[in-house]
Amino acid sequence: MRVVIETMLNIESIRGSSRGEFFVRDRDFKDNPNFAVAFVAYEWIQQQWRESGCRDMIIEMVTWNEENDITQIVREIEPITPEDDLPF
Repeated sequence: MRVVIETMLNIESIRGSSRGEFFVRDRDFKDNPNFAVAFVAYEWIQQQWRESGCRDMIIEMVTWNEENDITQIVREIEPITPEDDLPF
């Protein structure tokens, strides 16, 4: 399924918005549309963060198809990091 995602990010006190069209897997969308789109939006925001030089960023708003606000869901997604099991 294709959705239009719009973000409003605050990167070191500079606000900017971006808009793009993305593909979301139909099965994921059918199970939980807001989370499926939020996951795609999170990945896109991480890409924008890396492109900005990994500066401090605040996610102010994330919507899909101009009517569904998923800001809080995107904020709650956290990257999975491997456990540090080194012996030293």
